[in-house]
Parts: sequence; C-alpha cells; structure tokens
Amino acid sequence: MACDEALLQVAQVPVLRVFRWSEPWVSAGYFVAMDEARAVRPDLPVCRRWTGGGIVVHEGDFTFALSIPKTEPLAALRATESYREIHAALVDALIGLGCAAELSGAPAKAPSECFAAPVEHDVTAQGSKIAGGAQRRTRHGLLHQGSVQTAQPLPREFGEILARCLASSVEKWSPPEVFEGRVRELSTEKYASARFLAGPKGSMNFTGADVS
Repeated sequence: MACDEALLQVAQVPVLRVFRWSEPWVSAGYFVAMDEARAVRPDLPVCRRWTGGGIVVHEGDFTFALSIPKTEPLAALRATESYREIHAALVDALIGLGCAAELSGAPAKAPSECFAAPVEHDVTAQGSKIAGGAQRRTRHGLLHQGSVQTAQPLPREFGEILARCLASSVEKWSPPEVFEGRVRELSTEKYASARFLAGPKGSMNFTGADVS
C-alpha cells in the first residue's frame, strides 16, 4: 500500500505496478471500519488501503496499481469516467486471453464486500464480478488500485498485456533514488500506525494524508 502511494508522489509518467500477495490477506477501503473488515475473514491479517471502496479478500488474485500524474488527460476525468476507461482496457486484456469479460452496465449500491456484487463499470464474466477497483485523487494525480479474481490464475505476462491495452507504448519504469526511502517512511509512519488503521470512522484523518 505504501509503494502505491509513493508511486503517485514520485512518478512523472503513468506507471502500472502489478503484484501478487505472498499469502492471503484482507484489504479494507479507507472508510471501512476495521471490525467489519476483520469479520469477513477472521483467520486473515487485515491492512487498510488509502483508496476507497469496500473489503477485498486477496487470495490468489491479480492485483495492480495504476499511478497517473495530474498532467495526463485520464487524471482529469470524473471518477466514473476514469474508472470506466481503466476497466475497459482491462476487459480488452482479459478478452485477449479468451475470458468472456465485459463492463457491468447497471448501477448498483456497492456492497461492503467488493466482490459480492458488481457496480457500474466493474468487470463481470457470465454475470459474476471478476474485477473491481478503487481510486484516490491528490495534487499529484490519480491512483487506481484494482483486483482481478478469475477462476483460473492469470499468466505471469498479464501485466504487460494490460499495460499495452492501457497505453500506445510501454517501457520499463526505473524508480528514482528517493522512491525506496519514501516507501519505508510511509510504511512505518502511516500504514503501520494505529491511527491510520483505525480510519476516519475510528479517529481523525491521518495528518500525513495528501488529500486535494
């Protein structure tokens, strides 16, 4: 989570970061009560995302973060529009692998558990939600965090496939020297702090949050 926020702060070009969890975890959106998140899977550890959205159980899913600087047109779109654009590219990437993916068209109230039911512009396959995301906007730009949960594991190269559906040209991004230090700082001072984990429902907002 700290790595994703650091990306938004230091990257001057759009960056797609893909990763898998080393073991099952639960992540809670910024405004979700931690007691509610822990109750979903009491056997798993829980972390809090800086983005919104609900509760996600990460158990073999494909997880990604897209950091978009404020200078990019996508960062200037309304939340629903940027969500649709990113998920449309995700649909294209999944279809390229033979998955019958499509965008959900019917608006719906988001359930507390993200994958319980789709909302508008989520990704579905045969009526079931297989991908969703959450966003955060700051003076630096837009951060989109997403999870893809398909019946069969996605291939290792899916990150590159998705990147080519998102952009006309793709190249490897090399982080600046300050990146690792910023990740460590955010990890210890923010994401591991009891104040941040409590969230706005349990305490005042964390003072280090970079909110536009």
